[in-house]
Amino acid sequence: MKEYEGLRTADIIVEGLLRWGVEVIFGMPGDGINGVIEALRRKKDKIEFILVRHEESAAFMACAYAKYTGKLGACVATSGPGAVHLLTGLYDAKADGAPVIAITGNTYSDMMGSKYQQDVNLIQLFSDVSVYNNIVNGPEHAESVIDIACRNALALRGVSHITIPIDTQERKLKGDYTRHNVGGHTAHLLSPTTINRVPDTSLIEKAAEILNSGKKAVLLVGQGALDAGDEVTATAKILCAPVVKALLGKAVIADDDPYSIGGLGLLGTEPASDAMAEADTLLMVGTSFPYIEYLPKPGKARAVQIDIFPDRIGLRYPVEAGLVGDARLTLGKLIPLLRQKDDKFLRSKQEAMKKWNTDTIIKPLCQANQAAIDRICSI
Repeated sequence: MKEYEGLRTADIIVEGLLRWGVEVIFGMPGDGINGVIEALRRKKDKIEFILVRHEESAAFMACAYAKYTGKLGACVATSGPGAVHLLTGLYDAKADGAPVIAITGNTYSDMMGSKYQQDVNLIQLFSDVSVYNNIVNGPEHAESVIDIACRNALALRGVSHITIPIDTQERKLKGDYTRHNVGGHTAHLLSPTTINRVPDTSLIEKAAEILNSGKKAVLLVGQGALDAGDEVTATAKILCAPVVKALLGKAVIADDDPYSIGGLGLLGTEPASDAMAEADTLLMVGTSFPYIEYLPKPGKARAVQIDIFPDRIGLRYPVEAGLVGDARLTLGKLIPLLRQKDDKFLRSKQEAMKKWNTDTIIKPLCQANQAAIDRICSI
């Protein structure tokens, strides 16, 4: 692109981040990444650089940022051990489906593979954690690489990693493209159809038949339902189903919502575990809850699952209907097909939740407060 002519590779990378809406990047300077750090400094009015004390923190912070904003998280680290330190935080992003781009420095391009200082094969090292993993070969290569990296991280909800040799970061764009490349051919665009997907009508009708057939329905919601709180509540109201929340789905509905009976698993509530044990129908929305021992026994409940990723359908429980699509839009199509249920099961779990809150939260707090008062009075 003409607007990039004369820019250094590092500047093109930063421009690409800005085009994809990156406003914050976490990281540490170092000899192997200082070209990118300088490019960030030049754009400090548009992108905030947050300095960390350890690269692992940068990756965890980028992951947390992505989880809680829904935006693309970004982190940067120097070559060698600096890049290696990112891995633990990036595996957190991979495991939890958080879109993150990691930018690392690398040794000089003509010294790679020669056992030079901090010469680590980062492409091999990052191959398992990333959905996109590439080395930037020059300024003519940078524009397309940064677009692909950002697009894949957002569309596939995973980690993209790009590494840039020290000398390549400083090279200026002269337009020396190969005959197979054309400057400006790429687009900084994520098509909404990759996200706002709705399952086929026949599958939604099958899911409705399953959910309508049961008497003790339970909703299990995760981070994929974070923007579908209203639809989750509407579904729970019709099915008279208690809502159980996976850890990353804690914010789907409020803890004090009348349909919420808390989390599930080691950090969950007794009413949630009991509801799962008694359920004859299970609707999983935006979650691939890993602790399968807390789900109904296989064959005990008929199940429906909604998830944006096809490979997660049926991963944790033998579902009869798998709806691949956006949780909010899919529930919106499903709700009109559901029939109103009796609330006997729901009321029993609501009463159990009130008792659990009293026994595990209110009474211990009152006892602690009384003990503190007694100590003060005895002085």
